[in-house]
Amino acid sequence: MDEIEIYECRLEDVDNFVGELKELWLCLAHEMYEIEHFIKPSETNSDRWIKFVQKGLASERSLLLVAKNKNRLVGFVFANASRDFPLDVSKFVGAVNDVYVLPQFRCKGIGKKLMVKCLNRMKALGMNVASLTVLMENKTAIKLYEKLGFKIHGYTMVKTL
Repeated sequence: MDEIEIYECRLEDVDNFVGELKELWLCLAHEMYEIEHFIKPSETNSDRWIKFVQKGLASERSLLLVAKNKNRLVGFVFANASRDFPLDVSKFVGAVNDVYVLPQFRCKGIGKKLMVKCLNRMKALGMNVASLTVLMENKTAIKLYEKLGFKIHGYTMVKTL
């Protein structure tokens, strides 16, 4: 396999990668929808996600890292800082919102490279805690996050009404 490059996107880079980013997000959304039947994998939602990413990058409160194999995007991680907490806090928390690697590029260390660079950037931006949510069924991701030092902090419970 060719070398993977991890690249931090600026706001203007999103326009250059918009088609590939939307395709990757749709792949993520399809996989997630198979498990949790929540966020619908649609063109409309991929457009909304791109706008959300652009808004976050424009506000300098988000970061988007992409994994490139040759000239093709094969994965990404999107994270943001939660600075608008209405109460005084002792920690500056960053949230890893989305992590995705195309199936044919998994188990090659790409997700780890994305996460390590993301965590390093978060720390450099002043965040001292990183949080993320992962589906219980995603055992591979859970194992990676545990290796990177993440621990269970709470439980999200859901009830269909």
